[in-house]
Amino acid sequence: MIIEPIISQLPSIPVQEILILLASLFGALTVASLAARLRIHVGPAPARALADYVGKDEAVDPTEQMGRWLLQRLPGLAAISNVEGHRRWLALAGHPPSLAATLGLAVLLATGGGLLAVLSGVPIAGALAVLGGVYPFLRLRGGANRVRRQVERALPELTALMAAEMAAGNPPDKALARAGEWGGPLAALVAGAVAQARALGRPLFGRGALPGVFLEVIDEYRLPSLRAFAAQVDLAARKGAAGPELMESLARMLVLEYKERALREAEKLDSRLAVPTVLFFFLPFLFLILTPLMMPVLDLL
Repeated sequence: MIIEPIISQLPSIPVQEILILLASLFGALTVASLAARLRIHVGPAPARALADYVGKDEAVDPTEQMGRWLLQRLPGLAAISNVEGHRRWLALAGHPPSLAATLGLAVLLATGGGLLAVLSGVPIAGALAVLGGVYPFLRLRGGANRVRRQVERALPELTALMAAEMAAGNPPDKALARAGEWGGPLAALVAGAVAQARALGRPLFGRGALPGVFLEVIDEYRLPSLRAFAAQVDLAARKGAAGPELMESLARMLVLEYKERALREAEKLDSRLAVPTVLFFFLPFLFLILTPLMMPVLDLL
């Protein structure tokens, strides 16, 4: 064959050296990422002084740069795992990580897990690469779910405050703005809707055939309970003089629903604690009891 002499003349690939190089690059990237997250500027003294002068927000995260590089070459990754929807929820509670940072961290953890599997020679360690690649997205979704639950728990309180404001004679839009000043993710959502209504010059609630901005903002979050709350508040705002009574009945209904939901969650608590109890209490306790009893038997074998 003509190909065999050509292949025989090619230099052999030093697999061990390649693994060492990849491990070194992974370690350097990890250290640089931690330095960026801790706002530690590395490099020459003039560069560090300039970075400190510019500000801590200018710190560059190598994992985010790597994520941006991947997004530029693979734009289809932007639609992965509903990241933007989760980031919209996390933005109500703070500054969410960007898609590039999440993707870069996933690649970094997956690479580290793969290197560990290759260097250790244990095939099952390859699962760490999969877990490392999935973990940033699971953490993002878990944080978004926590914010969703906080918003749902705050709905009765916001409704009660709105009912009190409207009973005091305040219009519905002012009642919603003042009720949303107590803080939390739901208050941030309300403040964003109020600011958007002012910026667009449109009413916060619907007037005739003109839809309100509040419902449009709520629709972006795709939460059924929040959408139902916004629709009922919008209806109460359209009723004029009957609005305070509707808001009072809505507040009472949401409080009852919250109590029923809390009772259902309390009933499910025993079943949810069964698996952790078996794994972290029963099995270790059984191991401590059986180990001394089995030692003489093992010595005989």
